[in-house]
Amino acid sequence: MTAVSNTSQRQTALDVAAGMGRRLADDETLARAVRRASLDTSFPAVGWRSHSLAAGLPSLALLSAALDRLEPGRGWDRVGHSQLQRALDAVANVNPTVSLFSGLAGVGFAAQALAAGRDRYERLLASIDAEVAPRAQAIAARLGEADGCGAADFDVISGVSGVGAYLLLRRDYSTPSEALLSVLTALATLLADTSEPRRWHTPAEHSSESMLAAFPDGHHNCGLAHGLPGPLALLSIASLAGVEVDRSQTAIGVAAHWLAMHADDNGRGPDWPNAVAATGGPQGRPATTSPSRPTWCYGSAGVARSLWLAGEALDHDVYRELALRAMRAAVDQPLRERGIISPTFCHGIAGVLQITTRFAGDTGLPEFADAADTLLADLLAEHEPGALLGYRDVEPADNRVDQPGLLDGACGIALVLLTAGGGPADWDRAFLLS
Repeated sequence: MTAVSNTSQRQTALDVAAGMGRRLADDETLARAVRRASLDTSFPAVGWRSHSLAAGLPSLALLSAALDRLEPGRGWDRVGHSQLQRALDAVANVNPTVSLFSGLAGVGFAAQALAAGRDRYERLLASIDAEVAPRAQAIAARLGEADGCGAADFDVISGVSGVGAYLLLRRDYSTPSEALLSVLTALATLLADTSEPRRWHTPAEHSSESMLAAFPDGHHNCGLAHGLPGPLALLSIASLAGVEVDRSQTAIGVAAHWLAMHADDNGRGPDWPNAVAATGGPQGRPATTSPSRPTWCYGSAGVARSLWLAGEALDHDVYRELALRAMRAAVDQPLRERGIISPTFCHGIAGVLQITTRFAGDTGLPEFADAADTLLADLLAEHEPGALLGYRDVEPADNRVDQPGLLDGACGIALVLLTAGGGPADWDRAFLLS
């Protein structure tokens, strides 16, 4: 799919993405990038981890799978196989979680992409299912009884919302299907709650240092990466795929209503704070008086996508219209003026472009197609042919880092460029965008 009308831009996007894939597939170049990033980054805790989808070999295998579908017979399937095998070797040397972005579900997600509907990786996927399913069910059982929980239990990055994205891909098999129903049931139970604070809130003892400083009594997280929009998107996507559990429709409605009630108007349209206090009345208090950046992880772009999916699942125009107004506001001025300085996916231009492409495809509205053209031009303008991987993450104080991975690196940018050029888009299920 593509929303980009400029054929020259589309071809440039494909050429740049393929070139990045070749650089990332070169072991020496990759090793240099990993070493350089570890020295240059201001955030070493989120650096390269060979077994992780966020910033490891599974992310490169996901890119190779997309390139193989776009350029069959060019050897990308073999490249992806090698990357996946080395990821499995890395898994053997750690005690992995089941999470999507740092654990076994992410390895399975990459393997499923490489299989591409063919009879490949079946034994590997079955073995991953056998590990992921019971552990996901155990987490779901805890969540079903929770009154306050850590984001790492239920979010997209580390929790069962991300694991659920993988299980949904594997729903035709009994073991992951049963686990998926357990996950959806637990999330529906949490999200259908209308008490204050909501049962899905993050209590103080599970809060990060930054959130604890802002909310000493706990908070409700509003970001797609770590908060309510993630499980809301998963329940909505599952419903649209015909997978529902008791109270799933109620949960989607209650969660979407909560987000609607906590929207702020930033002068251009609806926006959301990073979080809302767990105490202080039904409205809580916003994390900040300034608007959030409209990115995938936090802010109006990610929340808008979650609300759109909820509106589709419920066939509810109110939530669809709110999503459209929020997305229009997200792209109504240059992103750099909104504090978005990096070309990467998580909190950068690439993530906003992918969400805009989804809105353009779903709505057919020319305004989003035009916005996708503009954002692709912005992303291509950030291309650095002389850089090791073609793009660098931009950290605060203009610190430029050769990150290879999916969330904050070249791999995520390359996947967005492929989609903008007319390549496959279903890899963005990992981000709960479709």
